[in-house]
Amino acid sequence: MSSDPQSSELLDGAPAEAECCGGESHCAGELPGSNPLAGMPLREGCPPPLQWQQVLSAFREQSTAWHSDTSAGRISGRVWGEGPTLVMFNGLGGSHELFALCVYLLKANCRCVLLDYPTGRRATWPRLNDAIAEVVREFAGSEGCHLFGTSFGSALALETALRLGPQVRSLTLHAAFTHLPLTVFERAAASVLRWMPGRVQSTPLWRGLQERGHRLWFPPIDPTRWLFYLDNAGQTPVAELARRFGMLRRFDVRSRLKQLATPTLLLQVEGEGETQARCRDELAALLPNVRTEFLHSTGLLAFLTHPHRLAKLIREFVCPAPAMSS
Repeated sequence: MSSDPQSSELLDGAPAEAECCGGESHCAGELPGSNPLAGMPLREGCPPPLQWQQVLSAFREQSTAWHSDTSAGRISGRVWGEGPTLVMFNGLGGSHELFALCVYLLKANCRCVLLDYPTGRRATWPRLNDAIAEVVREFAGSEGCHLFGTSFGSALALETALRLGPQVRSLTLHAAFTHLPLTVFERAAASVLRWMPGRVQSTPLWRGLQERGHRLWFPPIDPTRWLFYLDNAGQTPVAELARRFGMLRRFDVRSRLKQLATPTLLLQVEGEGETQARCRDELAALLPNVRTEFLHSTGLLAFLTHPHRLAKLIREFVCPAPAMSS
């Protein structure tokens, strides 16, 4: 694939480890008094920000497109980087491009496989699990692979790891849960909204909910990154979001987790709610080979707000440094 030499030189001129979230004051614990994070202990300084527009352009130019026709419909995505295979699963909404900043920081260490879920009524929960396992098995090959999943994607990652066993070398899970019992209202809403036309950005209250849940954690030095998130996530069809949410009533791995020996990293993030913390604690209690790491000041979209912190944890977990010989 062709690439822009100027943008490539700019992106590759600095070590990936030095690229960051946006240089915002809360990375050093220097928050204004009105900010709920004020008064927290001093943290490491924040290096220069990633230029997300250039990273996304390089991702589109330099990564390789792929697709697979499955029983659930077509799954398509991109591959970028070299090293152990890392398959990354999206949440309920948005496209694989939301991971572009994190993948840029990992591409020297991992062969990152991103994907978008199939759409339409063929994509039931059983078929989706069959399709995802089939795709992951193909990318894993004889060397195996590592999985990262967030929210809805964490459920798919757990199901895939249970199916593929040793082929999955490790799991990194964010906003994960063992099951998600839906209320009568939630089930009814999902059933109704799955027939609703349009995209989520056109629905009442959607932007306000995003503002309250995520805006605080984005780098104030670059407000356009927040707009990128809103535009990407907002393109999700209402029907697809509702359909995926409704699928989760079929997900329950509590009785099977004791057999999952796969090394698992659970991510605790600053900004998560009580329900998410409770779900993570339940998952940690059931997994036999698990550890938890804390990501400060990232919010629930760490792959966008502070991709360098997430990439560092994934890199250390997937590609551990060899032990020093005595």
